[in-house]
Amino acid sequence: MSKRLLLVGAGHAHLEVLKQLKSEWRERVDVCMITPSPYQYYSGMFSGYTEGIYSEEEMRVDIRALARAANVHLIQKKAAYLKADQQKVVCEDGAVYPFDVVSFDIGSKSSPASFEETAVQAIQPNYDFSTQIRELRETTMPLIVGGGAAGTELAMSLQTYKQNHQIPGQVRLILSEGILADGPKWVSAKLRKLLKKKDIRIWENERVEEVFEGFVKTDKGNRVRHTGVLYLGGALGDPIFEKSSLAIDERYFALIRSTLQFRDYDYIFGAGDCVTMIDLPQLEKRGVYAARQGLVLWNNLKNYFSDKPLKSFAPQKKALSILSTGGKKGFFIYGALHAHNQKAWQLKDKMDRAFMAKYKFP
Repeated sequence: MSKRLLLVGAGHAHLEVLKQLKSEWRERVDVCMITPSPYQYYSGMFSGYTEGIYSEEEMRVDIRALARAANVHLIQKKAAYLKADQQKVVCEDGAVYPFDVVSFDIGSKSSPASFEETAVQAIQPNYDFSTQIRELRETTMPLIVGGGAAGTELAMSLQTYKQNHQIPGQVRLILSEGILADGPKWVSAKLRKLLKKKDIRIWENERVEEVFEGFVKTDKGNRVRHTGVLYLGGALGDPIFEKSSLAIDERYFALIRSTLQFRDYDYIFGAGDCVTMIDLPQLEKRGVYAARQGLVLWNNLKNYFSDKPLKSFAPQKKALSILSTGGKKGFFIYGALHAHNQKAWQLKDKMDRAFMAKYKFP
């Protein structure tokens, strides 16, 4: 009798599993993927799309084509919660899908529940991003909330697009801490200079408390006007894990072991931004780690079905970062090494296109 593997979500790690399934392993295991969109958008190219460099087609993977090539049944629905002990996933429409093994790679949320009924737009789910950013970049006072890498990149990309297309106004950026607060101070200082040079208005160490149609109110009592808000104020876990009474951390991310198995269940796996590793709770939610988890997840899923030992995921100690700063320039950071020039952006462009090419199938 065949067994069933459910892949919930189409994040970086699950894309790698689909790619490997194209040519390997099918020992009486039926594989299904549950994801709400026929496309998976690559966040590494969001800044280039915002600036107008990439087309929508260039920054997305056609999940239908990839699943078809891998002989995986695609279910275009959103998972609502999990009956872990009964080994069933329940979707928002009430449909129930039993499994022998399930893996989650559903990404994270980028805005708190308190802002969901406001003018705030979020970068997640990522299949809404292209529509949201097209509308936002045509407005006069787009506001980005959040000073991490994504917020900094998108602020500069938005401003570059506006300048290139002679759209009046100014991009605004509100940060609850400083610019890339978790990074070295010299990086923050250089990025601050770049943002100001591009005429981006910045509020640092100020938290948005309320969002209204034409302005936001901060914890310092300031009212900052806007013509649209993109919220990137830190990742939060998807509600599915709390609803399913699974072990989560303080930000609602599911807790997993180094083998990428959930803390309390051997037959539930997870990867990417939706989970926190118990042994490495401070590991950043970054695509570079999710992509590296893909092969470990693939091998561990195979080994689990074959009753073989599982491997542990160990992230690299140093990870390369290249932030797009607009005008096809990039800010290169690798340990103490850094540079800001066109070569850095060209390297980022080459890496991003190579990543996408792995998952493009006719």
